[in-house]
Amino acid sequence: MKRFAFISDLIFTFITSGLFTLCLFRFFRLPLWLALLLALLCGGLTTLSVGAWLRSKRKTAFLKKSDEAVREKLFLHLALSSERMRTDFCAKLLPEDAELQRGKARLLTQADVYFIQFDFSPVSADEIARCARYKTRRQKHLICARIQEDALALAKRLEIRVLCGNELFLAAKKADALPSQYLGEENTEKRTKRRLKLWFAKANSRRFLVSAALILLVSTFTPFVYYYLLLSVGLLLVSVFTRIFGYE
Repeated sequence: MKRFAFISDLIFTFITSGLFTLCLFRFFRLPLWLALLLALLCGGLTTLSVGAWLRSKRKTAFLKKSDEAVREKLFLHLALSSERMRTDFCAKLLPEDAELQRGKARLLTQADVYFIQFDFSPVSADEIARCARYKTRRQKHLICARIQEDALALAKRLEIRVLCGNELFLAAKKADALPSQYLGEENTEKRTKRRLKLWFAKANSRRFLVSAALILLVSTFTPFVYYYLLLSVGLLLVSVFTRIFGYE
């Protein structure tokens, strides 16, 4: 559907720009053949420009969606991780020359202390107050996935710097700290098996049979008879195979 919309936008751009430039060139009393040639040229150039812009826009949107999916996988991974895995992850976000000391759910340097909290629920104001009660002269930081608005306002008031959400994801991406394997994610074998069960479930045998019958019916109205016959026979065989050997 998106592909059809993209092509229709290009066709509309070509026709609109071509007609407009054709009328414009005829207004300046250019010969019809020259006006047509220039209109086709202008329409083609405009269409190419619009097509490049639409592709760039679509690619940017796709990257944003893919980044959102990776971000959510990262936050789930961190919520399921052990305390050691969380501190190792956060340590990669800090400068390499920093002398780190590890505490319970925190990292310490000479000038800073980093509280680490990754839960399924957003950080609350009570948890910010708990960080504030920690006695130290170091600058306090909080690294988390999500935080409530009132908790964020309280952190700013107490001068606790917060690294969370998109800012945390971008920092991890920049530091090449994203894990190679995410906890809670299906591995390739399980994903393939689940798809096979979905595609070749016995309940789908009727759908394959109906599709084969419809294609066989369509073959009587098309010049490509043998192609449709071959396709319908293939679907019929798939229907029989799924009915006998398909997943329950």
